[in-house]
Amino acid sequence: MYKVALLKKAQSDLDWFRKNDKSSYIKCFDLVKELMSKPREGRGKPERLRYFEKEVYSRRVNHKDRLIYTIYEEFKEIDITSFRGHYE
Repeated sequence: MYKVALLKKAQSDLDWFRKNDKSSYIKCFDLVKELMSKPREGRGKPERLRYFEKEVYSRRVNHKDRLIYTIYEEFKEIDITSFRGHYE
C-alpha cells in the first residue's frame, strides 16, 4: 500500500472539479484509491511519461484532463502533481 500526497496544484484542481465537474471529481477519487494499491496498472490507461528522470505516470480523468503522479518506490509514496490539463 502506497502513501499518497497531493501537491498544491492537485488540490486546487480537485477544488475546481468539485465546483464545475462532479463526475470528474468522483472519478479522481476512484483513481486515487486504485493508485494506492496498483500505481502502474488499472483504470484510466496508466502511461509512463518519457523524458523524466523519476517514475512519472499519467491516467485519464476525462477526454482532456489527466492525473499526473510520481512514484517513489523506495518510500512507497506517490506525489500527485495535477488532475487537470494535459501534461502541463
